[in-house]
Amino acid sequence: MTSKRSRMVIILSYLMLLEVLPFGCIAAEEPQEEWNRTFGGPYGDGAWSLQATSDGGYILAGYTASRGEGSDLWLIKADAKGNHIWDKVFGGSGEDTAYFVRETEDGGYIVTGSTKSFGIGEERLWLLKTDSNGSRKWDRTFGGFVSSSGDGGWSLAETKDGGYIAAGYTKSYGAGGKDLWLIRTDHMGIRLWDKVFGGAKDDVGMSVLQTKDGGYIITGRTASFGAGDDDVWLLKTSPQGILQWNVTVGGKKDDVGFQVIELADGYAIVGRTESGNPQVKMAFLLKTDLRGRKIWEREYERGSSGISLQPTSDGGFIVAGSVDSKERGRDALLIKTDSIGIEQWSIPLGGLGDDIGSSVVEVKQGEFVLAGITNSMGSGAEDAWLVRVKADQNSSDSNAEGGNDAARGNDSAALAKDAANTTFNVSINSWRPESGIDRNSYQAMLDFQKIFKHRR
Repeated sequence: MTSKRSRMVIILSYLMLLEVLPFGCIAAEEPQEEWNRTFGGPYGDGAWSLQATSDGGYILAGYTASRGEGSDLWLIKADAKGNHIWDKVFGGSGEDTAYFVRETEDGGYIVTGSTKSFGIGEERLWLLKTDSNGSRKWDRTFGGFVSSSGDGGWSLAETKDGGYIAAGYTKSYGAGGKDLWLIRTDHMGIRLWDKVFGGAKDDVGMSVLQTKDGGYIITGRTASFGAGDDDVWLLKTSPQGILQWNVTVGGKKDDVGFQVIELADGYAIVGRTESGNPQVKMAFLLKTDLRGRKIWEREYERGSSGISLQPTSDGGFIVAGSVDSKERGRDALLIKTDSIGIEQWSIPLGGLGDDIGSSVVEVKQGEFVLAGITNSMGSGAEDAWLVRVKADQNSSDSNAEGGNDAARGNDSAALAKDAANTTFNVSINSWRPESGIDRNSYQAMLDFQKIFKHRR
């Protein structure tokens, strides 16, 4: 146990830092919106995926009901200021949508989603390749031969050999309702192999990456395994798609992982949990080691969901999603954290209607672009949405060193630096044993923050 004298030493040490650290480097300020763009017509349109492109602009993928027949897959190219350059519509008489897009090595784009217009069956996974101007080069559909009743792609990546890996769901194959589906293709979208993972209930892959060892990491949700209704599912496979390990994370209620990224020493997953205390919907950020064992987990604002995750240049993370409240309804949400998931700032974005942030990228340190869906702005029931925000540069710079500490595995040092350099609303209930700092020392940091806040 830490004595009262030890706690006082900790507090005095932090106070000494105030003499050498300028106040501007201590408080993380909320970012400001720089510009806001909408794309769409009188009906339902939206963007599910965003990437910054090599020419300094952006590519968005989603759906449009304002163009073509029914709901169609939609690609939008914008310049560095979010201005429309071109858009392309792909689809038929059924419902077609894009869930994920990436720029390819040849300067074109690869898209995955689902189609009810093409192929045999009700719904099929759709893989579409375009050139740099959005003109179709080829497309492929995957699913059951006649009885395809629910197949789709949520995520994809270009592989090291120029092919593609897609993750999603299938009801055409496997053991249960929906099963997690992994499809590997060559550079022309010709299937090389596919793997199905799941049990008797619904299991879905939401995000896939090729890992440094040539294998694949996938996250999503499973109702067949784990402790609750839906649990976060993390799976690692070999380069041939052979399962190497899998873990579930969750409680008695619904939990889902929406995106996974690879780190130097493990993986980070963002998603939504309803199994926390209290049992309300909350965005979470989870870090694991290279075997999927949990290192730390953070939960954020009540009513929030985390959908998109990217590492930031200062060693932290940026999360995009949504947040529900009685006062504002549903807003898009951006959350910036340090290297161990401690929130530095968050900002709701939107208006009087319902708005969702579906994807986020960092364009330079402290500056972020969010894509999503809005019915607060624009010209229709729902519009595709692109917003750029800029954070206070001092707050980003002040935490860069802490991010490097954590990347080297010194999580407790990073937590100590965060306590000294950041003002955020926490209580002793935020303490976690995996932080590497005992509970009394953590309380001392909180005491220090109270002293600092009064002094400022």
